[in-house]
Amino acid sequence: MPRNKREGLVFGVAMAFTMSLFMNIFNAFRHSGISVEALGHALLLQPVIFTIVMIVENAVVSKAARKVMSGMVQKNDSASAKALAQTVCMVTGMSLAMSVIGLALSGAPLAAMPVQFALAWSVNFCAAFFWQIFAAAPIARGALRLFRRYNRNTNTAVVAE
Repeated sequence: MPRNKREGLVFGVAMAFTMSLFMNIFNAFRHSGISVEALGHALLLQPVIFTIVMIVENAVVSKAARKVMSGMVQKNDSASAKALAQTVCMVTGMSLAMSVIGLALSGAPLAAMPVQFALAWSVNFCAAFFWQIFAAAPIARGALRLFRRYNRNTNTAVVAE
């Protein structure tokens, strides 16, 4: 896990990028079918989706998730229990927010939004939860390890000179 703000930024960007990329492609394939055109459309939208994810995560969801998580875990709970609670809180908040934003951006009629939201959110939550546990978190931890190794090598090179 990140030890300072710079590491938190690296970890957060890696996590947000892998989550947004997967969920963007997942939903494009879900709605348009698996095709090169759907993939191209998803990749074209990825910078916009990533920007929205970073704003929503940092402005709203991470603060709310920390508050909810503090009521779920105790100081003497294991690191695994704390990580699982954080995952549940973050995925719940982000999947709720991004499902609403996705429906709004898709131009869904307002009258149909509640039903479409219920269908979209349940699928998005499940996909995001398992993707975060099995892929995004390991990728973000790997990015953090690379960042630490790079910083260690950079600091060693500066001291040696």
